[in-house]
Amino acid sequence: MIIQQDDSSATYQIQRYETGKIWINQQCYTTSVIVRPHSLSSWHPMKLNEVTSEHFVSLLDMKPQILLLGTGPQLIIPSQELLLPLFEKGIGVEFMDSRAACHTYTVLAAEERNVAACILIT
Repeated sequence: MIIQQDDSSATYQIQRYETGKIWINQQCYTTSVIVRPHSLSSWHPMKLNEVTSEHFVSLLDMKPQILLLGTGPQLIIPSQELLLPLFEKGIGVEFMDSRAACHTYTVLAAEERNVAACILIT
């Protein structure tokens, strides 16, 4: 197996996710977050059933190429109506459990992609 050094230029890097906790840059967060390679903010919904399209408004101006929606410890398929404002702006959306979203974010950020990850913590 070949091991490569991580040379990501992303300011915010996810190290670990457990249900209820996410480690970014050696700091543990117990709330949902929106993480981009060079920005980090708290995100108020804790579970997918609390998310409304209004929660994505801040991302519309950022126009990430792809938005990763971590739905918590299990994959939950969100309604199309919830994601419609993102689709209308041409933002690609992938939804997966939060652990997978953290891993995918790390890969895409290392590739210097314009990615945003909305990680639901529970």
